[in-house]
Amino acid sequence: MSAITAMILIVVLVIVLGLLLMLQRHRTLPKTLSAEDKSLAHVRWHEVREQLKRGGPAHLRQSVITADNLVDHCLKALGIPGDTMGERLKAAGRARFSDYDGLWSAHKTRNRIVHEADKELLSFETKSALDKFERALKDLGAL
Repeated sequence: MSAITAMILIVVLVIVLGLLLMLQRHRTLPKTLSAEDKSLAHVRWHEVREQLKRGGPAHLRQSVITADNLVDHCLKALGIPGDTMGERLKAAGRARFSDYDGLWSAHKTRNRIVHEADKELLSFETKSALDKFERALKDLGAL
């Protein structure tokens, strides 16, 4: 067997093994959320809605932060890899969400709230972010 044939065979084997490992990893990720995670999502989503109803800057900020945390919890529960929510969103990919860009926008709103101490949300900004988080939670099967 020539050196070129041996190299081609090794490359093919590496590719096949890589595909098999990816397939195995994909099979081990949960496809749906557990009943416990769904129940938690409903309870927390009710809390988000209550914070929104209370109004006021602190409650509006907290509703967005809580909603963002809830989406992140669901991503983790589904076994989506990543050290941060941003990494998990990228790993989950566009195909999982009906409004991927909207979810990113809502997550960026959360980041502005957390990193800019003087950031005050207007009611419509909060409502828009929460609508996007709710859509994502439905896409994930949490609501």
